[in-house]
Amino acid sequence: MSKIREFIKENSLSFVEGSRNTSCVTIIGYALHLGLTQAELEAELQPEIKEDGFILDEIDRLFAYCLKNNYGKFWSSKEAKKQYKF
Repeated sequence: MSKIREFIKENSLSFVEGSRNTSCVTIIGYALHLGLTQAELEAELQPEIKEDGFILDEIDRLFAYCLKNNYGKFWSSKEAKKQYKF
């Protein structure tokens, strides 16, 4: 199982309506921490993207923003380690 898949499962992240945006931002930040590109993240999430095109739209909309604002840095903090399993 990939680190992204394991992260989603371990943290019970969901792509249901109402939580998709938050889950996408969280996953993008973690993916940046792992050093994944947008294309690599999209490849990891292909099953979910096929079911719900909103996920791809969110990744397209947010990935550059999260990269520019260093969302990957959060995952090195004590706070991240308290909030999430990874």
